[in-house]
Amino acid sequence: MSPHKSPNRSRFSSLILSALPLLLSLASTGCLGTMEAIDPRMLPIDTVSAQRLQQHVSFLASPELTGRPPDSPGNRQAAQFIEDQFRAVGLQPLPSLAGYRQTISPQIGDNLIGFIPPATGTDPTRWILIGAHYDHLGGPYLGADDNASSIAILIETARRMAAHSHHTVVFVAFNSEEAPYFGTPVMGSQFFFHHLPEEIGRADNLQAVIIMDLMGGVQWTPLKDAIFAAGAEKSPGLYRRLKETVASPLTIMPVGIHLVEEIPDHGHEAFSDYDVFRNHSVPFLFLSTGRTPRYHTPQDVTDSLHYERMAATIEWLRRLIALIDQDETPYTFNANRVEFADEVASFRNIVDQASHGDRLIPGTSRWSLYKLRKDAEWLRAVDSSLPTPQKLERLERISIRFQCLLANYSGCFTF
Repeated sequence: MSPHKSPNRSRFSSLILSALPLLLSLASTGCLGTMEAIDPRMLPIDTVSAQRLQQHVSFLASPELTGRPPDSPGNRQAAQFIEDQFRAVGLQPLPSLAGYRQTISPQIGDNLIGFIPPATGTDPTRWILIGAHYDHLGGPYLGADDNASSIAILIETARRMAAHSHHTVVFVAFNSEEAPYFGTPVMGSQFFFHHLPEEIGRADNLQAVIIMDLMGGVQWTPLKDAIFAAGAEKSPGLYRRLKETVASPLTIMPVGIHLVEEIPDHGHEAFSDYDVFRNHSVPFLFLSTGRTPRYHTPQDVTDSLHYERMAATIEWLRRLIALIDQDETPYTFNANRVEFADEVASFRNIVDQASHGDRLIPGTSRWSLYKLRKDAEWLRAVDSSLPTPQKLERLERISIRFQCLLANYSGCFTF
């Protein structure tokens, strides 16, 4: 799950690194033998779909594109590549834009937009949006997982997507998601929302928005084929469709967006392009496979991704979109809605595995293991039928500790 971005990994890591020196000293002296981290280079890339995905990432995360920061030659090359791919896979440009590009500014660059109209030829007034950002930090930070992985899935999903009966499906590659643009009017998704193309018209014509960020990373074996799915809980109709897809070769883990965004003792943080849609009550789903220790480092390179899981994600997305298309009634949105029982079930399983000696997340200290075992006891005993503020806060702390361990940050036991 992609945090508010900065070259120093994230504000999340800064919070952890600001823990008391004594506690950090304890953490460094309490390391345990853990499960060996997955070496992505050893994973097979057998299917045509996975091979295409790897080719896309190889170009976007190549040293020649120098990390794709906005207002750079590499960013413009990436935009041209995406435009060429949108055209090649048969996406149509929006007439109001006279092409695939929505210019944010001459300095920053463009969003890329293409769509598939309904098969029936009816007026495409209802839209399903699939989006991901294509910019990254620049310099030695090449951004294979963040976020060339999601752009590759976006392109290949468009290639495999058929026209649907009731909705236009629009694919958007957003620019300028990374700092210092995040949360500003020139963030690509913010700009898109506040300058919706006239074909879409109003935000309430968006039936659902699906945002991907960090879709290729892999580190811990029990999550090798897992995807975290957050935000759909705000819209019962969308959540119902999500739940219908969990029986998949992939492990789809529904989690509340509050488990991604709430940093204990710090407050609320938004973490990706879904933010502007959520803030305007548009039903949304945020997909991510989570941070790894390579996040926002020079080690986030092409051969560090799980391409066959990415390929399986394409087929899962096609199934989900087909189900959403069956719903002609607009989805509702309730900003305070949670699915606490499902959240507990998702974390009960993975925390139980992470607290066993033969399946520890790489880098787990004895102090984090102690906390994990306490977490596992609480998850087994908690009454999940009725959430309370105290239960929600406890689960948020468990989620942050777990994400911290997956990314191999220091001080995970302090939460």
